[in-house]
Amino acid sequence: MLMNRITNPFLVYGYAGPDYFCDQKEDTQKLISALRNGRNITLMSPRRMGKTGLIKNAT
Repeated sequence: MLMNRITNPFLVYGYAGPDYFCDQKEDTQKLISALRNGRNITLMSPRRMGKTGLIKNAT
C-alpha cells in the first residue's frame, strides 16, 4: 500500500506527522516532561504559530 506523501513541506493547516514538524525538539521535550510530572501547561503565541502541532507532536 502506498502512503500519500505531502509534496509541499510548508503546511498551511493540519498536522501531517513528525516528519513535517521540525525545530521544536526542545519545546516538545519540555511539554512532555511537564505533562508527565503533572504540571499544568499554558501555550501562548499568535495564531498559526504551531501550538496545536506542538501538542499533537508530543502525544
